[in-house]
Amino acid sequence: MNVFGVGPTELFVVLIVILVLFGPDRLPELAKKIGGASRELRDNLNSLNEQMNTALETSMELDKARMTPPAGDSETIAPASENSILPQAALAELPATTSEDSSTATPDPNPAQTTVPPAAQD
Repeated sequence: MNVFGVGPTELFVVLIVILVLFGPDRLPELAKKIGGASRELRDNLNSLNEQMNTALETSMELDKARMTPPAGDSETIAPASENSILPQAALAELPATTSEDSSTATPDPNPAQTTVPPAAQD
């Protein structure tokens, strides 16, 4: 049985060394201090965990409030702002599409019989 990679023999050696270093009179006092420190650490970690959970819940509530549209305004579309994905300046630079655009033009039914413009015949 290995606990944290320490077998029973190593654990026994460590306990003997502690007993020799501190003596039997100071051993209960040392155990009491170690127990108090571990309890204080556990309490501090629990407090930190509660604070983090409270902060996370508050943040999630704020995000949810930002994402829900106001009542009655669900049909309106907000105008583009400076922080929008495609600002108005970029929209003005886009080329205007016409009915003669190649994407909307009707394809030639006989592509083999295309005529060459007179300027290109030279």
